[in-house]
Amino acid sequence: MQTHKRVLTSLFELVRLPNIFTAPPDVMMGLTVSGAALTSSAATLLLASACAYAGGMALNDACDATLDARERPERPIPSGRITRAGAFTVAGLLLALCLGLAAASGLRPFLVALGLVVAIVVYDAVAKRTAVGPAVMASCRALNAGLGIALGALAWPAVGAVAILFAYVLILTLVSRFEVMTAPVTLVRAAAIGFAALLAIAVALFVLGWGPGGLTGLVFLALLAAWLGPPVRDAIADPAPRRIIGVIKAAVLGIILLDAAFTSASRGLVSGALVAACFVPAYVLGRRFASA
Repeated sequence: MQTHKRVLTSLFELVRLPNIFTAPPDVMMGLTVSGAALTSSAATLLLASACAYAGGMALNDACDATLDARERPERPIPSGRITRAGAFTVAGLLLALCLGLAAASGLRPFLVALGLVVAIVVYDAVAKRTAVGPAVMASCRALNAGLGIALGALAWPAVGAVAILFAYVLILTLVSRFEVMTAPVTLVRAAAIGFAALLAIAVALFVLGWGPGGLTGLVFLALLAAWLGPPVRDAIADPAPRRIIGVIKAAVLGIILLDAAFTSASRGLVSGALVAACFVPAYVLGRRFASA
């Protein structure tokens, strides 16, 4: 029994269980900003998104096994708790399941899911440590939101929401490159300015372009600013790896609040709150399982 528990715990660490809860909110946001109906097909895409994220994390660790043996020996593969072949198998099964679930929702979601899986594989296997790596990672998040948009219409609200999500993850990924080394203070300051600029643009969109209903999104933008502020401020004062990891973890969870803001602006405060509710299991599980 104890052995099974250790295996399950290692598997949860491999797929970054806490962060899986940040993926379906992208799809919910995509559904709402594109005007799609919340049908059984939509629910299937939420599960497809979770599988894509979990599979991507397993593939990430399988591809990084040699590097992690030096820099992150506590991870499941270098610590010997999961084999590299086993991680590749888990990744393959989850990514295939993502495609199958998306196909069950229709041709358009399947094509978006195919693009998402390709982007995940390209990032983990090829692009991660290249100059285009952050853009590819941001594209993964944009395509994840695109799963929901595929059931609706690619109108201007959807374009604006996905563009801000893309830019947010781009900044996050640039910062994450310094999770094992001291980051330049200028980079952290630039990231802080970038996050602030994106929040300001989102506020402008809600106030000027979304009508009175869009103002409800400001609630979650305020929560996001309050959540991101302290770790970013700490990292500016001391850009050591532990501070950078704090920014990374906060920013990843912050994606849920960003999605909730756009969902609320599109469908109202209750819908936004339902998306924001994913923050709770992500935060609680993040205190038990590795999320970075």
